[in-house]
Amino acid sequence: MKNDISIQDDVVVKKINKNFINISTEWFEFYKALAAKNKYLVKVLDIDIKHNILYMENLGNCIHTEACLKDPYLKNRVTKETVCDIIIALNTAWSDSIEFSKSLQGNEFFVHTDLSLDNIVLTPDNKIKVIDPDSFQLIDKLLYTEKFYMSQINLMANLGIYYNDL
Repeated sequence: MKNDISIQDDVVVKKINKNFINISTEWFEFYKALAAKNKYLVKVLDIDIKHNILYMENLGNCIHTEACLKDPYLKNRVTKETVCDIIIALNTAWSDSIEFSKSLQGNEFFVHTDLSLDNIVLTPDNKIKVIDPDSFQLIDKLLYTEKFYMSQINLMANLGIYYNDL
């Protein structure tokens, strides 16, 4: 079941319709701690635990970074700075969450479980943001790591295509 996303008073409202994702006060505290350190993470302004809703900053009409690198009509939006920010966003979203996870009990990790180029976007003002904050989940023993390293491979392959077409 897909999540419901709407805009109310210039705030993005995301109703999470996945049974395995439950937003909690603990989740919000963890995410706020990460987002305070990482400018690339979309800001979550508030939560509604009872209804499993996130209230997030409105980034405007964004473009997935993979599309920016592949689509010849969008390539003019990509600069060296944009490329660097995409690489930094992907890597720091992961490494900052691993650093944060040092403070957690046992083998628990708080990581983005769907960290892919589809969840890294270019905003209308040419900023790079990591979206889908509800994919940050408390997991056991570093499950979902393949998503991160496959995204690294995908990013480098797309950058190769991008630079070969310039």
